[in-house]
Amino acid sequence: MPSGYKRLNQASPRSFLFYVVANVGPGGSSRPLAVAYRQGNDFDFRYFPRVEYLANDILSVLTILSSPTNRGALEAECVQAKNWYLEHQRQENADPEEGQRPPALPDTPQPLWTGYPQRMENWKVVMQPELPPRSDNTSPIEFPVTSNYLVEGLLRGNKTTRKGDVQLQPLTLPFYGNCLEYGMMVIDISHLSRITYGIVAFPVRYMAFVEYWHDRGGWDPCDDEPPEQEPDIVHVDDRPRVPLSILGYLRRHFPTFRTFTENAKVLELEERFPHLVDTRALDYIWPIDKETQRSDLVESSREEEELPASVPQKCSIL
Repeated sequence: MPSGYKRLNQASPRSFLFYVVANVGPGGSSRPLAVAYRQGNDFDFRYFPRVEYLANDILSVLTILSSPTNRGALEAECVQAKNWYLEHQRQENADPEEGQRPPALPDTPQPLWTGYPQRMENWKVVMQPELPPRSDNTSPIEFPVTSNYLVEGLLRGNKTTRKGDVQLQPLTLPFYGNCLEYGMMVIDISHLSRITYGIVAFPVRYMAFVEYWHDRGGWDPCDDEPPEQEPDIVHVDDRPRVPLSILGYLRRHFPTFRTFTENAKVLELEERFPHLVDTRALDYIWPIDKETQRSDLVESSREEEELPASVPQKCSIL
């Protein structure tokens, strides 16, 4: 009977970092006006609802930010942000320590694979502990209008989202694409009549050494026995700094979720907000000078057929 180290399942990240950015930095460069972490919870033993929650969140936030009634306040805050970042740059030039970035958010232990029959039968909702209002609540919110709109949109996105699932973060918080728990969503409001967005997130794979009947089709959850050992939880190998639309994200990483390409929220998001964020919006959020370090910090997930070894720790664990 054929056997090998196979992918048993692939899931979207459970949580997401949302960045609202605009061209308010030095020389018209992109800088954040608000950053929030939306912690996810699993209400189904299957993994595809995570994509639905993401689509709902994006649409909810974009709807609020694009509302004509909110335009004046956002435009005024963008002007304020240009002055704020100009002063911030002067402070950094005078004192280099002012420009130091905080560490990225730590990773979180992932749920075990739910493909075992007993786990599916006895599965229960997985709720993460609620978060405090802000990770650095000793400092004021720099741009309260944009921050409030972002938080409001995330709390409205899904009826299951608790207040403690959304936490504002420092504007300087970086993203390196090396944690299993969360991906990134970037929304650019430089032109409020043409708001753009992009998803930068990478699937989580459950992999294990298994035996299977069909040498061409590989392991099948219906026809083949489950693995004897707990599957490894690893990242996909290819993690480019490329933003994707919701349909682009589905087609690239989850082509088997065909019904989701016809989901009402997905179609509404594609129709109302068809413009993709410029890749340059990632330059400050995901620093380019960290790219070479990324390959050292994160070992790529193992290809299929490779024998299992110890799973690399992607980043620090909470």
